[in-house]
Amino acid sequence: MNESLRTPFTKEIFERMVSEKLRLIRTEARLTQEQMADVIGLSKKTLVQVEKDRKTLGFTAAALVGVLFRNSEIVQAMFGDSTLEIVELLAFAEGNPQASELSDMEWIAHAQAKARYQSTGRRIWWKDEKIGQRYTKQSHILTGHFRIVDKDETLHYYGADSAEADAKLVQLEHSRHSQEKGE
Repeated sequence: MNESLRTPFTKEIFERMVSEKLRLIRTEARLTQEQMADVIGLSKKTLVQVEKDRKTLGFTAAALVGVLFRNSEIVQAMFGDSTLEIVELLAFAEGNPQASELSDMEWIAHAQAKARYQSTGRRIWWKDEKIGQRYTKQSHILTGHFRIVDKDETLHYYGADSAEADAKLVQLEHSRHSQEKGE
């Protein structure tokens, strides 16, 4: 997908997507409206209004629903295995007065230790953009954010900036090449 034509994936889009599927998520989890309202910290009245498309959840409640129910089939169908990544990118990259000073990855690193974990969902949610000797840059087909995984599908980077992802891919490939040479 041409990056200049890509519509930015925003908090508002995320909020709307989750709000529109709230009733299905709740039903799949076998929760009553009262139980769901308690879980996500809303009044039952507000939950009913969201389920009837009269209002949306707001980003905080939508993020909570996305994270708490990230293994639900409904949420998986919307965001794949990337719900946590998407919420972090949206939460830390938008509207923060210091965001212009830090890259997406720096914000995420600030919020989360640089843990490495096995990623999944490659076949459905990720498109290979650049393939190196050991690492691959991929773009998420829904949100357009980028990640770099190694041949074992271990995550090494994610962020919204394509140029930053390219630079990280070069850095990782170079450091891996240097390690193999024993430098």
